[in-house]
Amino acid sequence: MNDAHKNSRDQRLSDEQVRRVLVTLLLAGTVISFSNSALNPAIPVFMSVFDVDIVLGGWVLNAYVLAMSVGLMLSGYLNKRFASKPVYLAAVLGFMLGSVMGMMAFNMSFVIMARAVQGLSGGLIIPLSIGMLYQIYPKQQHGRIMALWGIVIMMSLAFGPLIGAYLVDQFAWWTLFAVTLPLSVIVMAMVWRLIPEPDRGTHDTASPFDTVGFVSLIIWLLAMMIWLSTLKIDFTHGISSRDDLLKIVALGALSILFLLSAVAWWAYERRQSHPLLNVGLFDNKTYLHSNVISITQTVGLMLCLLLLPILIQEVMGESALWTGVVLMVATLVASITTYYAGKRVDKRGARGIGMAGITISALSTLMLAWCLYQPTLWLLILTMSVRGVGVGLAYLPTTTVGFSSLPKDSVTEGAALNNISRRIISTIVITLTTLYIHSRSAQLLAAGSDVGIASAIQEILVIIALMLLFTLPSACKLPRAP
Repeated sequence: MNDAHKNSRDQRLSDEQVRRVLVTLLLAGTVISFSNSALNPAIPVFMSVFDVDIVLGGWVLNAYVLAMSVGLMLSGYLNKRFASKPVYLAAVLGFMLGSVMGMMAFNMSFVIMARAVQGLSGGLIIPLSIGMLYQIYPKQQHGRIMALWGIVIMMSLAFGPLIGAYLVDQFAWWTLFAVTLPLSVIVMAMVWRLIPEPDRGTHDTASPFDTVGFVSLIIWLLAMMIWLSTLKIDFTHGISSRDDLLKIVALGALSILFLLSAVAWWAYERRQSHPLLNVGLFDNKTYLHSNVISITQTVGLMLCLLLLPILIQEVMGESALWTGVVLMVATLVASITTYYAGKRVDKRGARGIGMAGITISALSTLMLAWCLYQPTLWLLILTMSVRGVGVGLAYLPTTTVGFSSLPKDSVTEGAALNNISRRIISTIVITLTTLYIHSRSAQLLAAGSDVGIASAIQEILVIIALMLLFTLPSACKLPRAP
């Protein structure tokens, strides 16, 4: 018993080692988040350079999110099967490969492939980072550590659009990929030198891989995204013939088929002793409700990241730099709010904070829709800053409480399940949104409106606000204190 206690104590990291690991993980997360946000203002640029519409342009974001989902699927298994350090190094190397591919891209398809490679790598890095943070820090410090994680990530999200817009304006779009290479090299060196080698005895080297679950989910995702991308919705004529009615029936039937197949996959995963994704974690009600909130907050955030550049650059005719400024200010406000919310959640729980954040983010989204009647830059900055307060209160504190409700050895699986749920649903919603905006704006322009795309964006924002308000009951189910 004494020998076991001594071995456990010897395996603990010193305070200096913990700080080094923390800095390394924060820098890796920064590179991933920066790359993601820096490309958002450039979506209209990609559309112009490669002469594509908003549906294909949206795949710059969708490909990253979808590929990240694949990485998240693999992260739980790889974390059990192998030591975290070599997996982490391979993921960073893969991200660098994606950056090189992006620099060399000669058409939109190659850009999308590069983003997919980066997304796959990011899907491995994020849950592994969160899992290690929860392992090296005690439960009573999870709120402040995740607040620090959130601040660093949000700061990179804040400055990413501004730096990305500057690079696009002053240099060329390919520099958005090139700028991440030196940072990735630094991360590689730090992981190699500062992340300690884990005890091999803690890994289940005989753990089987859920090949059926993995392949079936990949096929489902690809089939669904291809189907969604080929959908054509014509709002200009309504249901004027039998063919139109048959198309609607076919659309409904396919939607039901995809839903039933997803339910079947979910039931299969619950029966597995070594599932691809541990969906059984949703039996934990605190974790379940925190995921409901984080999913809807992510959908709202991703849609704003997609729609704001189009609104500012296409509708208002401003430069990409102004897109960066608006997103930077909003994210800075969100990061400051996250810091204070993270400290408070350790003492007071996430219920009150979550309810306040959801309400503020929903009302500010409605305010954003209202200000599109006469959009001005200062009003957009003000509205997005208020929305940043709501996101800072609602997103990370509730997610932290959800992770803390899990056993420590399940946090990496919980982070993967949380992230993949958010990514898949966000990808579906983004695809449907771009399809709706493209078709709806065409209808409005055909009807003689000169603000077709702005009106379509306005309608989407109202839907986002209502979606956020529907998550208030989940916030009420969160604990008052951890």
